[in-house]
Amino acid sequence: YRRLQNLVNSFFDNTLSKSTKKRPHGIRQILEKKEGLFRKNLMGKRVNFSARSVIAPDPYISTDEIGVPEVFAKTLSYPEKVTEFNKEKLSQLIKNGPDVYPGANFITNGDGRTYKLHGMSEQERSKYATMLYSNDGKMPIVVGRHAMDGDFVLINRQPTLHRVSILAMRCKILPNQKTIRMHYSNCASFNADFDGDEINLHLPQSELGRGEAKELALSSIHYVTPTAGNPIRGLIQDHVDAGAMLTMKNKFFTKSQYQQL
Repeated sequence: YRRLQNLVNSFFDNTLSKSTKKRPHGIRQILEKKEGLFRKNLMGKRVNFSARSVIAPDPYISTDEIGVPEVFAKTLSYPEKVTEFNKEKLSQLIKNGPDVYPGANFITNGDGRTYKLHGMSEQERSKYATMLYSNDGKMPIVVGRHAMDGDFVLINRQPTLHRVSILAMRCKILPNQKTIRMHYSNCASFNADFDGDEINLHLPQSELGRGEAKELALSSIHYVTPTAGNPIRGLIQDHVDAGAMLTMKNKFFTKSQYQQL
């Protein structure tokens, strides 16, 4: 009876074990501390298909766009299904391969095998590209293409304190850059400034993920905070300046000019 009680105790918490033998982790050990389920697997995760870099301001991109360096776009890939409508585009991307942008990093065949295009010769890639037009079970059915303009990504700046610390934006691929470019209007959401802040970028890997990013998380539909309903997006200094200049004495505008400004 005492041995059974001892085993039950160590099942819940192996520090309660009376035996000198090494006992496996109990339930308490699985949950507690930094390596436990809560902190390691629920509060934070390591993920694939993500990027991280310093942010720089860019007033020339749209307010729901994010400027992604080409070096990231080549590494981040999206698994696009081959259809009648995108065969030509995808076969060209396979020919371009992983080193030429826009290109592709891998292909998945009908039998479920995945082939990486890194290290493949041009002839091999051309062979796979022409297979897109055949209808046998061996043809590639998914092409892991590079991230492109218009793809939806999730942007996150830590610490993630409220819902608008993660927003979806559209990619704008920037050649010869190493920093992620962001429009000023999103700074308040992330509590970001440009004194060396870094942000994370996650590329959803399914049509469902893309759909949720576009319809639910897109930055341009999150104007108010969930906390109190205060508006959070927008410029501060520029709006004060503009308001002062629009309402100065002897300034006259037509209705359309005023609305445009």
